[in-house]
Formats: sequence, C-alpha cells, structure tokens
Amino acid sequence: MADYLKVGAEAGERLVVLLTAPHLAAVLQRLEASGLDTGAALASGQLVTHDAQTMLQTIMLDGMPDETLFEAHLLADIAAWAPLPTRAFGELVNLLCAEGNHEAAVRLEAFWHAACHRMPLTLLCSYALEHFDDAQGAFESICDHHSHVVPAERYSCLAPRQQLREISRLQQQASALRREHASRLQAEAALEAVQASSNAMLMDLADHALHDGVTGLTTRQYAQRRLAAFIAAPTALRGKVAVLHIDIDQLKAINDSLGLEMGDYFLHETAQRIKRCLGGHAIVSRLSSDEMVAVLPGFVSTEALWPILERLLDWTSSPVELDGQQVFTSCCIGVSLFPDHGDSVQALMRHANLARRRAQRLGLRRYQLFSTALLDDTDPAPLALLSSALREALPRGELELHYRPLISAHGGQVVAVSVHPRWHSSRFGDIGQARWMAAAEATGEVAAIGRWLLSSACRHARAWFDAGVELYVVVQVSNAELQGEGLVERVAQALSCSGLPGQMLELELTESGLMSAPLRSEDILQRLKALGIRLAIDQFGNGQSLLGQFDNGCPFDSLKIPERFISRCLDNPSYQAIIRSAILLAQELGMAVVASGVTNRAQADYLRHQGCDLLEGSLWSRMDYHDTAAGGIGLGG
Repeated sequence: MADYLKVGAEAGERLVVLLTAPHLAAVLQRLEASGLDTGAALASGQLVTHDAQTMLQTIMLDGMPDETLFEAHLLADIAAWAPLPTRAFGELVNLLCAEGNHEAAVRLEAFWHAACHRMPLTLLCSYALEHFDDAQGAFESICDHHSHVVPAERYSCLAPRQQLREISRLQQQASALRREHASRLQAEAALEAVQASSNAMLMDLADHALHDGVTGLTTRQYAQRRLAAFIAAPTALRGKVAVLHIDIDQLKAINDSLGLEMGDYFLHETAQRIKRCLGGHAIVSRLSSDEMVAVLPGFVSTEALWPILERLLDWTSSPVELDGQQVFTSCCIGVSLFPDHGDSVQALMRHANLARRRAQRLGLRRYQLFSTALLDDTDPAPLALLSSALREALPRGELELHYRPLISAHGGQVVAVSVHPRWHSSRFGDIGQARWMAAAEATGEVAAIGRWLLSSACRHARAWFDAGVELYVVVQVSNAELQGEGLVERVAQALSCSGLPGQMLELELTESGLMSAPLRSEDILQRLKALGIRLAIDQFGNGQSLLGQFDNGCPFDSLKIPERFISRCLDNPSYQAIIRSAILLAQELGMAVVASGVTNRAQADYLRHQGCDLLEGSLWSRMDYHDTAAGGIGLGG
C-alpha cells in the first residue's frame, strides 16, 4: 500500500488516504521509511489524510451512503485538484463489510467506480475476505467495480488452499471482464456505424415533427420556439412582436357538404394564402383543425400592423374553387403584442386567443387587439354545459327578442326594426349570441330557435301593422339555418300563422353562408322570393362575385355594409372607396343600402351624402325595444 502511494507521489500525483488510526500510522511510517517526507507532503496538500470511521459517519444517511454527501465531502476536494491526477487508498468499504452492511458497501463501491470514470482518479481498496463468509454474491458485486483484484496473504484469514481457489476465481473473473471489454468495443463500433448512417433519417423525422402534413405549415411547437427566441432577442434587433391567432370560418360546413378531402384541400390553400400574404419574415403555424398562429417580429408601432390585418382579411375572403364551386370564406383574428400584452410565450398566446374569441363574437371578418378588459370577457361555462341549459331556455322563457330601429337616412323616421335574440340564462347569466348559437348548433336546437324567432317577430310585426304602424321587421338567418333543412318551410309557416304580409318581413343572410353552396343557395332564395318577402345580404365583402352567380336577376332587396367599414368611414380612404363602390353597385342592381354600426352624427351625415338609404347603430340605442319569449314588449336600454 505504501509503495502504491509512493509511486504516485514521485509522479507528482496527489495522495488521499482514508484509513483507521492504526492503519494510517503504519502507512505513514512505511512512507517515511521509503524516503517520502510526509510532513512536507501534508503541509503542501499533496498528501491528505482522513480518519475512515469519521468520514464514513459523515457520508452515511439512514444506514446507506448518500451520493450528495459523498460528492460534497470527498469528490469536491479531489475535483479541486484537477486536472492533475489523484491517487487514493482507503478502507471505507471494508468497514461497512465488517459491520455486515454489504448492500451499503456495494453502493459505496459504485460511487467510487463512477468517480474513477469521470475524474483523473486512481483508487486502491483493501478488504478482509473473512467479512464475506455469509454474504452471497457481495464480494463478486464489489469486484465488478475493479479492474484488478489481487490477494494480500498477510491480511487473509483463509487457509492457503482456499486462498489459491480464491485467486483462481478472481483470475477467471478478470478474464471474463477482458472478454466483455472486447465485446463492448466491438458493439460500440457497430453502434457508431449505425448512428452515422441514420443521421439523415433522424433529421428528416425532426423536420416532419415540426411540420403539419395537411397545411404544409410548421407546428405549434415551432411557433412557440421562435416566439421565445424573438422575446429573448435584444430590443434594438427585435422591436415589437405581434402574435396573430387566426380562426378560419366555414371549415365544418365544407367538411359536411363536400367531404373531408375537400376540406383538407381548402385548409391547405387557405393556409398557404395566409403565409404568402404575411411574407417570408412571418412564422405561420397550425394550432388545431381550423386555427393558425402567426408570429410577426420587427414592428416599430402598433399602427403599422393595421394594413397587414386588413390585407389578410381581404386575402382570406377570396373564393377557393372546390369541386367546381366557388367557395367563399373569411377569418377572425386575435392580436397580442410583445411587450405590451405579455412577456412570455404562454401569456402572448393566451391573450391572442382571448382577442380572437372576442372578434368571433363581433361577427365574421373581424380582428381584435387584446386589452386587459378581455380578461374578464370570458365565457361563463363550457360549451357542453351551455348546450344542456339551452334545451330548457325556450320552455323557461329565457330567450328575448330585442328590436333595433332602421332609420331613413334622408327622412330620419323609423322605417323598420331588426331582430336580435338574447339569452339570459338563470344559471349562467347573459350569454353572448355567438357562444350560445354555437351551443345551439351542437345540440341541434338551431331549427327550434329559428322557428320561435320567426314566429315571434312576425306576430309582433302583424300586431304593429294592425295598429297602423307599418314597420317591416328584419330577421337575421344564421349560416347553420341556411345550410340546414326546412328554412323556407319555417318562413312560410310563420307568415301563415301570423297573417303578416310577406313584404313586411326581410331576411338577412350572410354572403359567406350563401357562398358555401351557391347552387343550393340560389334555389332557396328563389323559393323565399316566391313568398313575397324581402331579402338582404349581410357581411358584404366580395359582393360582385356573389351577385354574379344569379343569371335571372338579383334576388336581394337591400345590401348591408358591415360595421367595420362604417367605424372608420370618416378617416380611412380605402374604406371610403369600398363604401362608394358598394353603394354604386347596390343602386345599379336596384337594392337599398343599409349602413350598420353608426355611432355618431358625423358618420350618419357622411353616409347620407354618399347615398345610403337606411342607418342602424348605437346612435339610436335609446330606441332599442325588446320582447321576451312570453310575449311582452317593453323599452330596452
């Protein structure tokens, strides 16, 4: 043992000795006798000694050696000496074996073995074989952690014959270890060859994992990773970062009417259109079935984002040809900005989603910038619970009709009222129309609610007509009703039961709903016109393409300009051009023009001078009347 340590000292290695007091004294004496100045070595730190019993108590926890304590009290000091090598000798494991704690001994030997593989450390240990008489396999387990095992007869209590047998067994183990080492080298060489040949395959798999097969876009994980990188970039290189949560309308209707294959094709074309519209600097990824996210870095100001959003709404409203039909759709966009609306990926994605939900509740073809007010504008209940409660809404009289006036732009008098259903749930309170209409679609209640709405509106309009108030009533028809069955029959029944003349009822239909199946829509419109009712087109964005579908003349009586164009009609030249074009087109086709969302007198004056016929909006909100399902009519706020 002393010779082993002296060779290390002469090679400039550090010596660490962990022995009991008698053994330590004997080793130091032997080192002195061999010519090593142990006093100088101890003073310089080249020789470090520890009492084995004390150290063993320091690194033990609940009867077992603790790896954290082992690292802190033994290996930390050895690591500090690196890169110079350390030569260690000790009997910690032997002390555990003497106590009969062979499990702890094997575990401590494993700690030393692992340390020798990752540090410049050579270890010599000594064991008394008498401590292994009753331990099955303990000595073999300890020997597995050593590259060389040799006997020291003077410390052995075995008879000479048993010592030779033990040496023979250890030699066999050493031979087996050499064979295993050669086998492992061969296996490692084979693994390196396999790894080299599979690198290209792994890169392809990684690329596929970050791309969506239907749309060709990257995945949510890729977008989140790039967004995190933008957030972490220096401010001077980053600017503002916009997160756009985009929801594509009409995908479910296309899947139901034209099949999933056409739906996938439509989604791919729309996704690629969004990617081209936003440009190569944008990250566009798919979130779910009909939802996408876009990350746009490098904005100096929020105002620079508006033209991009307007262009995106226009591009996604262009028709896509599916199975020989021109299918129109649109999208709703929620926007959050870094650092204005959050400083983490999770916050920005969540806030963009909240803004998207708000845009959807406002109608089609909308975008909404996040604000803190939206944090309280969340749905009060999951869709499944709303669906269950909605089945009882009509019997309980929880649904109401609210009436908003349509004002003559030139005369100022009320010429019509539009119907707006509302639901005040006894369980959830006021529910947004877009939310509970989604619940109605999920439960199949759309037809029942539509029948109630039509019959109530026609009954009230007839009562006003009999009282000498000739106001025609405007009823919005949802896309789900238009794409479902029995709409014409429900309208005919409502007129028949109420006795209301057909010309006193106007149905308002969205362009996107009509264009989801143009040929079927044309047949429905002709049958509705045969009932003598008025027809209006809402959400007008690509009207010329829609109106060009009708070879036998335009079936519509009025055209409604969406609120988003009206909101900035005084200061946006592009919107002003759209409004003038829509008015000119409507006049050429003999249609009245309705402007919705009028909020102030300046807007009303401008629209009147441009040629609008009817105005609707919060400017006349004090004239908003309502009616409950029970049949009463009263003044609303």
